[in-house]
Amino acid sequence: MATFFDIPADNNLLHASVRDSSELTNVVNQVEWEILNAFSQRDMERVGTYEAFFEYESGRDPGDEIKVRLVGYDADVPADSDAGLKEVLKRTIADIASWVLRNYDSNSDVQMIKQGQRSITYSGIAPTWDQFPNGWDNRLQNYDARIKNYGI
Repeated sequence: MATFFDIPADNNLLHASVRDSSELTNVVNQVEWEILNAFSQRDMERVGTYEAFFEYESGRDPGDEIKVRLVGYDADVPADSDAGLKEVLKRTIADIASWVLRNYDSNSDVQMIKQGQRSITYSGIAPTWDQFPNGWDNRLQNYDARIKNYGI
């Protein structure tokens, strides 16, 4: 169940053509998970160290230290997150869920990836965050607290 998008109460944020979709609940849940996953990141300390490798090999949970890097996000009780962040997440979920559902049955969503002599075809699957339309995360820029990657 989605934490940041209440389907009966927030339906007015969705495109009119998808408000009664039978897949609405599933798509909203998937979109919310994908958004939070896109902003999840492990602490950059000790990720690629020699000691960390052996800690994970000896049974340490690989999910340790992964955090949702959004300012105002409450990891213990996500529903208690900052009101501004909840509003931005709700509107972002509505935009993406509308986009997904409007194109859900479209043949143009069938994607074929060709790698050498192999090809993989996907259809009817809700897209992951890296396949969302350009600019999907614009509203979340002020809340983005991910550690930036850099190199020398």
